[in-house]
Amino acid sequence: MIKMNTKIMYGLAVILTFFASAVQAKNPDLPGDGKAPVADMTGWRAACVRPTKQTEMQVNNVRARLLTGGDIWSEAQYVVPKPAPGQLPVSALFAGGVWIGGVDRAGNIKLSGVTYRSQGSDFFSGPLDLNGTTESETCLSWDRFFNVKGVNVRDHYNKVIKFKETGVPINCDSIADDVKYWPGQGNPFWREKYTFILPDQPLGAYWDDNGDGIYNPCDGDFPVIDIRGCEPDNINEAKELIPDEMIFWIYNDNGGPQTLSGPQSIQMEVQVQSFAYSTNDEINDMTFYRYKLINKAKEDLVDCYFSMWIDPDLGCYQDDYIGCDISRSGYGLLQGTFGAKGIQETGRRYHRAGPGHQ
Repeated sequence: MIKMNTKIMYGLAVILTFFASAVQAKNPDLPGDGKAPVADMTGWRAACVRPTKQTEMQVNNVRARLLTGGDIWSEAQYVVPKPAPGQLPVSALFAGGVWIGGVDRAGNIKLSGVTYRSQGSDFFSGPLDLNGTTESETCLSWDRFFNVKGVNVRDHYNKVIKFKETGVPINCDSIADDVKYWPGQGNPFWREKYTFILPDQPLGAYWDDNGDGIYNPCDGDFPVIDIRGCEPDNINEAKELIPDEMIFWIYNDNGGPQTLSGPQSIQMEVQVQSFAYSTNDEINDMTFYRYKLINKAKEDLVDCYFSMWIDPDLGCYQDDYIGCDISRSGYGLLQGTFGAKGIQETGRRYHRAGPGHQ
């Protein structure tokens, strides 16, 4: 967990690495399962329906399910190693979700989170406006992911370098769609593809080649990882912040009633960067997640915590045991039986790296 004042933006990167896994899982409600979303009737301007979209990141040896409502990996979909065609997948994670909590200056406790959606959820798709509110149309428009491939970003980078070295202009029509329509602040090409307007605020991270504060790939801009303390000083350093796959999405806790924690939302906007690398070492078995939290309420949170709720299932979920390594900010999970001699290991194990935060 992280303790901080949250009127400003901050982030946390979670690194996941797994060595062996098997799964037997429970069955929570999952978006896209054939059930029509139902709007919650409240006093909001127009209450949002719950997010329904999902995608999979699988550029390396991991296949990870992502969802737009604060939860990830639902229904045992963090699979390592990624199975070959015809092979059954195995997963050590059944579900995960974001939890954010804090105290305002009046001493009021505020909490937003998600576990299994069948037990309720506090999150809705999309950003909040300057007043910390949103509406149904905005939530529906942002119930989506923005996926960019590293090969397309590097191809664009090479064109930018060629322009700088030879003066050959960049052909804007040749820029790949995932780069051209990246949700960077002020993107002038945005409405060519999307019918809704980008909010005038920092969104998807990018290298700003001319420093004008506007994402324009025709000016040499391109998507990068946003890591506090590792901001690039030049375009060559920016190239090192291009992953092999990056997915960006936004959600909030004030689109409607909180059905898990309730009753009061934080008015928090959450921007997520998920990324991965295809390599020949251990990083090929890892995925990375960076969360940027923006408190859009009028009052500060003077004591705030962020954490990932995770339900790991290693084989049968009834014989899993968890231990922690505080010095390394990590934990391990193993199968076993508990008796007079303590826990006797009977099956596989895996380890989870702890969060690295900036």
